[in-house]
Amino acid sequence: MGKYSAGDINQPSFLHKLCLIMMSLYLLADIASGFFVIQLGIDLKISLLYKLPLTALVFILILSLAPKYFLALCCILTTLVLGPVLQLLSKANFTFFVADFSYVYKMLMPISIFIYFGLLAARWRRFTIFWLEKILLSNFIILCFNLFIGALGFGRASYSLQDGETAGSNGFIYAANELGGAMVVLFSFALHWCWNEKPKWYFIFSLLTVLCGLLVATKTAMLAALMLIFLIPIANEREKIFSITKLKCIIFIPMIAVVVAIFFLITDLLQAIGLYDRLAHILSEQGIIGVIWSGRDEYVRDLLTVYIDRLDFWQQLVGVGTSGVAQYIPRKYTSEVDLIDALVWFGLPGVATCLGFYVLTLLKAASQFVNPNSKYSPSVFVGLFILFFLAQLSGHIWMSGTLGIVLGCFLSLLWVDNKKESKFEK
Repeated sequence: MGKYSAGDINQPSFLHKLCLIMMSLYLLADIASGFFVIQLGIDLKISLLYKLPLTALVFILILSLAPKYFLALCCILTTLVLGPVLQLLSKANFTFFVADFSYVYKMLMPISIFIYFGLLAARWRRFTIFWLEKILLSNFIILCFNLFIGALGFGRASYSLQDGETAGSNGFIYAANELGGAMVVLFSFALHWCWNEKPKWYFIFSLLTVLCGLLVATKTAMLAALMLIFLIPIANEREKIFSITKLKCIIFIPMIAVVVAIFFLITDLLQAIGLYDRLAHILSEQGIIGVIWSGRDEYVRDLLTVYIDRLDFWQQLVGVGTSGVAQYIPRKYTSEVDLIDALVWFGLPGVATCLGFYVLTLLKAASQFVNPNSKYSPSVFVGLFILFFLAQLSGHIWMSGTLGIVLGCFLSLLWVDNKKESKFEK
């Protein structure tokens, strides 16, 4: 771990340490919550009961460190819930309001954690580095434990097929797409560590990453696993990223050769294994966009129709939450595409909050990872780039309870990127 010592003077208070310990173990709460739902059919809200006090503690600690940031978060919170509150006052459906508030809470979770660690790093840099690494590594181990449980046949399947068959496994983390988002963050950090510290083991670790993606079996997990194992080494070239290097030749020449071969042989291959007619039928029914989005294009069209044709200007401006959508679409309140959901539920402030935060952090990571002295930003840039893409492909990224905490910690590595007190320092 880092060079922080428990004997250092001017240590943060007990509440800070309690907060960080809770972040280190939070995925256990998701696993426990999923276990009771999947195995016993009882939703004890363990994850919610764990994360709400943790989030409140983060807000309190931000207030103690810098009240102006606490007030800024409160203003953002108030703005985002304005639309759902107006819907509550007019329709008096408290259940929908609770759901909308939950989405806002999840949206602000990584933002508040990012602010918290920025304030923490300004005062106790070694302490911050030590705990950021510990939080990410401990949750990576917990995630791998959950995937191991899934590989043994326990937990929830990712997909239910015909005739009672299933595909993929989430372990006991209930939401497959949110699990995929957490995998992107944690495997990005772990692969980055392996490439820098144990490069001889990178190939084996890459195989493990791909196997985990195949185990979960969602497009998010499988695509992300493949992207990570190739992009992490390339991003670690840092200042040579735009130069032709031996590493890029080793990675891209075989990749291009395989893609070209697949392009010319895909039809014969699909016919040989008996999938050609089936895939042709699916493509004719759903189209390429429908296949990529798994039918979400219909949900997007429905929500945008409500937003453009049915809502007043002030409703378009501040959003209407899920209750406003439910007036026109009685069952499916979400498009499962984060940008569209944020726009319809929380209006322009919702889109501005999400896009503003993730674009700014992505630009910060992009500006830092080309620095030869950067320690973490190559990993952050790759992970955030993939998440930004997947948020529009499969959703459940910007408003994910499973991903939110670890994503906030992952992005917070940017605060300490060029410091020497890290585990990558020999």
